[in-house]
Amino acid sequence: MRGQGDKGTRGSLPRFPASLLPASCFLASCLLLLISLLAGVALAANHRAALRGIPPGLPEPIPGADVPPFCINVSLEQYSGEQRDWALDLVAEGGFTWVRQSFPWAQIEPTPGEYEWEPWDGIVEAAAEKGLRIIGVLETAPDWAGTPPPADDFARFARAFATRYGDRIDDYQIWHNPNLADGWGDLPNPAAYAELLQKTAEAIRAVDPDARILLGSLAPTVETGPENLSEVRFLRGLYAAGAAPYFDILSAQPYGFDTGPDDRRVDEAVLNFSRVVLLREEMVAQGDGAKPVWASHFGWNSLPPDWDDVPSIWGQVDEATQAAYAAGAVERARREWPWMGAMCWAHLQPDPARAAHPSGVPDARGHWGFAAVGPDGTPRPVFHALSGLAHAEPTNYPGAYTPSSGVARWEGDWEFSDLGADPSQEGGERVVIPFWGTDFGLRVRRGHYRAYFYVTIDGQPANALPRDEAGRAYLVLTSPDYQPQVVTLPVAEGLDPGPHVAEVVAERGWDQWPLAGWSVAYHPDETVYRWSIAGLIGMGLIGLAGTVWAGRRVRWGRLGRAAAAAWGRLSEGWQVLTTLLTAGLLWASTWMTWGLEGGNAFRRLGDGVGIAATLAAAGLFYYSPWFLLTVLSGLALFILILLRLDLGLALIAGLAPFYAFPWRVFSKAFSMAEIVTLMSLASWVRSRVADCRLGIGDWKSAIRNRQSPIHNSLDLAVLALVFLSFLSPFFADFKRVAWRELRLVILEPAAFYLMLRTARLSRKDLWRVIDFFVAGGLAVALIGLVQYALGVNLITAEGGLPRLRSVFGSPNNVGLYLGRVLPVLVAVALFGRHRKRRWAYGLAGLPVGAAILLSFSKGALLLGVPASLITIGLLAGGRWLWATLAAVAAAGLAMVPLLRLPRFASLFDLRQGTTFFRLRLWQATVSMIRDHFWLGVGLDNFLYQYRGRYILPDAWQEPDLSHPHNWLLDHWVRLGVFGAAVGVWLQVAFWRAALPLRRLRDPDDRALALGLMGGMADLLAHGLVDHSFFLIDLAFAFFLALAVVQNLKRRTSNVEPETSNVERRTRNAERDT
Repeated sequence: MRGQGDKGTRGSLPRFPASLLPASCFLASCLLLLISLLAGVALAANHRAALRGIPPGLPEPIPGADVPPFCINVSLEQYSGEQRDWALDLVAEGGFTWVRQSFPWAQIEPTPGEYEWEPWDGIVEAAAEKGLRIIGVLETAPDWAGTPPPADDFARFARAFATRYGDRIDDYQIWHNPNLADGWGDLPNPAAYAELLQKTAEAIRAVDPDARILLGSLAPTVETGPENLSEVRFLRGLYAAGAAPYFDILSAQPYGFDTGPDDRRVDEAVLNFSRVVLLREEMVAQGDGAKPVWASHFGWNSLPPDWDDVPSIWGQVDEATQAAYAAGAVERARREWPWMGAMCWAHLQPDPARAAHPSGVPDARGHWGFAAVGPDGTPRPVFHALSGLAHAEPTNYPGAYTPSSGVARWEGDWEFSDLGADPSQEGGERVVIPFWGTDFGLRVRRGHYRAYFYVTIDGQPANALPRDEAGRAYLVLTSPDYQPQVVTLPVAEGLDPGPHVAEVVAERGWDQWPLAGWSVAYHPDETVYRWSIAGLIGMGLIGLAGTVWAGRRVRWGRLGRAAAAAWGRLSEGWQVLTTLLTAGLLWASTWMTWGLEGGNAFRRLGDGVGIAATLAAAGLFYYSPWFLLTVLSGLALFILILLRLDLGLALIAGLAPFYAFPWRVFSKAFSMAEIVTLMSLASWVRSRVADCRLGIGDWKSAIRNRQSPIHNSLDLAVLALVFLSFLSPFFADFKRVAWRELRLVILEPAAFYLMLRTARLSRKDLWRVIDFFVAGGLAVALIGLVQYALGVNLITAEGGLPRLRSVFGSPNNVGLYLGRVLPVLVAVALFGRHRKRRWAYGLAGLPVGAAILLSFSKGALLLGVPASLITIGLLAGGRWLWATLAAVAAAGLAMVPLLRLPRFASLFDLRQGTTFFRLRLWQATVSMIRDHFWLGVGLDNFLYQYRGRYILPDAWQEPDLSHPHNWLLDHWVRLGVFGAAVGVWLQVAFWRAALPLRRLRDPDDRALALGLMGGMADLLAHGLVDHSFFLIDLAFAFFLALAVVQNLKRRTSNVEPETSNVERRTRNAERDT
């Protein structure tokens, strides 16, 4: 036995203490969560670093960035006439557009007021003859002026220079290297240079209004003063000195130094080609991103292998590498930096007459390492590399272009101006636009007119545009709000990086100058990055779940003992202060107790007094022409609702359909339903605080019994709807209307639902809310019938048919809202027990039904009302089902003559009329959902997206549609796929809660449940072709149905058990008798 025991002991592993398992899992989960967070942060930082300099989306126009990039620094003053022509011919034949030439002030004005314009006249004239553009660099102060240069004297010189050459030179650079002591002639001073820049720019623009002012080229340096100042800090100082208005182009020197153009480090302590991104980011941070950056110098130094003179301060590469780096720099800038304009290679041939600086830094000798042409006149490899790029097939690289600056082939009778391109009235114009990139967009001038562009990319419909019935991708030129605008709209996205061809065909739009330009973007593929982030998120969620799971199993009792010890260590003063704060909270709660008692006292006055007082206060508040009386009545109404929340809820139910008649205060307008909702919410908060104070609500018990809202599917669905709706405005294009709909259609009706769900309402209180609800519907019907009898406020439909619209803007809204009221009236009148209410509801149903009929709403008459009545009959069971079917059939036969009316006859016409436009609308909505699958377009954004982008060309007669006329599509297009899921969830949860209520023992409650289910059936049926929820009145009615069903569901013990069909028919017969 001992031998076996010893063997077992030796062969088994030590047991892990079970008490340590939760703590170990907790620590391991925390570690996993921490690792995923750190890895995600590092991955995101690396991703951001790789994308620095690449702007998101499609580039907006930057004047001066849409220019040919090929430029070279020259010193033409060193040549004789023939040599100068040779140099300029070489540059022109090499494909360069620009030459950057220095015009030293010291040589042009050696004596104050006396100018020597030779050889500068010849240089300017010769360059113009060769078709080259000059960037004139004004620098180098004469001895008589001294350094730093006097701003007034230099401005006077610049004015004389611009007066002489302004007809041939447009681009003026003001000084060179002002951030270096050697360049400025003194310690660099951003404020002093800003003064020089201002006076010089004003002097030049006074004589040459078309001049473009280049900021003095900022030298790359990591020093922070005092002799040399980092170009980033110098630029920041210039902005602080107010220099922004006085330059049009920032001039930088992105030398490569020791690394190639693909070195993506962007760091103020690193000298490389990417360093220029720091300057661009500073411009954007200062709100100056609409200006371009030009490279006054860029390149890599390549001296002979046997070079034994002063070493290069710019690094050193061989000639082949220099050429490859130069070509790579241009390609990277063209593909990734749409804000970069001209890029000037460091030099054609340095001026050998310029001696080395006394500091020992080589000038002529050192700069020969940047020369594109050797001392013997032979072009070096770097010249051929840049020339090869310049002579390549022209295309549009990433950036924004106008018809005059971009590359395109125009076909047809286009007209051109500064506004863009305009097609002819005859039509048939097209333009073919080659480009390199991954995204393409058109910059269009939109307005209140009808026109379209049909776009293909590489022969296929553009993938970012909706398509018409023929499969063509089209861009709508009608602006969403009908206001004139010039915007860049995406046309194609996610293309493979490389060359593509866009073809744009214009339809209509003459005299509108619709095509203002186009935009090309490049965005690297982010598939690997996104999957990596998704994996890290998964790891983090596992770590978080493990932390929560293990944390609940760790014994945390020691924390309580530690807290008690901490309290004991507090000084007496802190303990006294804490006690006083607690006493203050208790004192406030006693006031809430008085508020509760005040409400009870008011309630004891009786319902009649309470209702009369509340209605009187509400009427005075709304209709009073005197401000003081309005304020007093409003205060009285608030106090009454504060004391009787049930009356506030009833008022909300009755006032909901009258949102179109707001109460105005100053420049704002608020409906009475909104005002009463806010007052009621204050009353609800007061009552909840008071309940908590008196211990009325036992929350722990409610949670244990799963009666808390968090365990109720319908409440969770409402919460999900509110959450998604709250996020929606952040992603919407038109945020103002989205926030408004969030307030009016989501938050306030949801608050109404919350109050109805949680307020301690008696059965009588609940029925009062329903009574006010149907009273509001009856008022809508009676107002409409009076208007119909008087022939006022009517809509004339097809064939001259007058349609009733009552308090709404459209007759269809009458059918929508009264379609929720009529089923309640019918159900209570047929199945209720309270005789007076049955008669009142039955009589009210007559004008309500008449109003629906005279609205001639096809959705209400053919779908909503029949569906609601059939639902009531079906759920009532027995003979009522057959009676309902017979009544609906009879009503259907009675409506047959209506089919002869043009309004109803068009139902079967798929080529025109309502059905045609509805089909086109749904087709456009599907395209909208395809583009906004996850998040939707946002609350109340459908109208603007539809008429501004997705409306099909042949549906142009109805552009002002604000919703997709289908309840599921409406949820999806406003809130995304999760919104559609929540819409379905709400319906499933409602019917699961409501269907058992058809067996309630109390006839009144059962009738009410049947009526609410009939109203929901009306929503689903009528909502197939029209609005369903996203209107103020419909939202209140929807949440009313949800809340009342929840309240009726509380009486689960009042539900009849399942019975056989025979028993049910016997009981129904007895009840009918």
